[in-house]
Amino acid sequence: MGNTWRSLAGLAVLVLVGSAAAYTVVPGDTLSDIAQRHGVSVADVVGANGITDPDLIRVGEVLSIPGAGAAGDTRPDPGGAAAPRTHVVQPGESLSRIAARYGVSVADLVTANGITDPNRVLAGSRLRLDPAAPAGVPAGVAPVVPGVAAGGGATHLVAPGQTLSGIAAEHGVSVADLVAANGIADPNLIRAGQRLVVPGGWTCPVPDLTSFLDDFGAPRAEGRFHEGIDLFAPRSSPVLAPVGGTVEVLEGRIGGKQFRLSGDDGFLYIGTHLDAFGATGRVSAGTVIGQVGDTGSARGTSPHLHFEIHPEGLPPINPFPTVTAACR
Repeated sequence: MGNTWRSLAGLAVLVLVGSAAAYTVVPGDTLSDIAQRHGVSVADVVGANGITDPDLIRVGEVLSIPGAGAAGDTRPDPGGAAAPRTHVVQPGESLSRIAARYGVSVADLVTANGITDPNRVLAGSRLRLDPAAPAGVPAGVAPVVPGVAAGGGATHLVAPGQTLSGIAAEHGVSVADLVAANGIADPNLIRAGQRLVVPGGWTCPVPDLTSFLDDFGAPRAEGRFHEGIDLFAPRSSPVLAPVGGTVEVLEGRIGGKQFRLSGDDGFLYIGTHLDAFGATGRVSAGTVIGQVGDTGSARGTSPHLHFEIHPEGLPPINPFPTVTAACR
């Protein structure tokens, strides 16, 4: 049995030591993934291991996981599978070919990966194979399905002739709520083209958004994969909390200035490459929690917010459907 385990290349090693566990980093791991799989915070892992840069961990490095229980790692092992299987797309592969290879349907792959165009898969990107762990979207924002208009959303673009009372009625909120959420001085004065935050829903994290692409899962340097999407906007544009929750900030070599928002909806939201931090601690949806920039490994690129969504206890999901629905 011992020889069998040792022959499995790349398998994560988990050893319980008292109330802590030792975890060996394998290719593709991030500190946030490791922390989530063991039910601890990134700060706990950082503190337990004296890590100075949360973005920099090395394959083969052994980390101490404080307070990890026997469940520990959720990677597949010879006795069963808990984590979703994945496949790295090879040049020339199609979604249908990948689906046939693993005995799943194209629809399953589309659902599991938040794919909006089944005819477009990026070579080198990582796909989740198990439909049992669908990509999903946070509550309050309908997913974007090809050919179907997205519903929901928590921002409103003012059209010519609209009034604040009409917009409030459309979204089922009070005029007072709209006034408070947007800092409106004169409720009778709103302009066409103005984007209003609608309280109580999922807010577009970058109201001044100029462009974004669906490159979730695309390959990155050092054996990593893109675990979010990039939201481009002018430098120093405000970054808003998409939901209410608790914000903590940190700085790293790759992510630069970063925020981590533990949302009241059960999702963890991560944003990186900020030029400056905003509010921390307890925040409500629409609170300014940073400014768009190019810190970290993005230095010298067009200013943008790298944005991730992590369901509780699961790998990150594709933010593209959610962002499209909320920021359109």
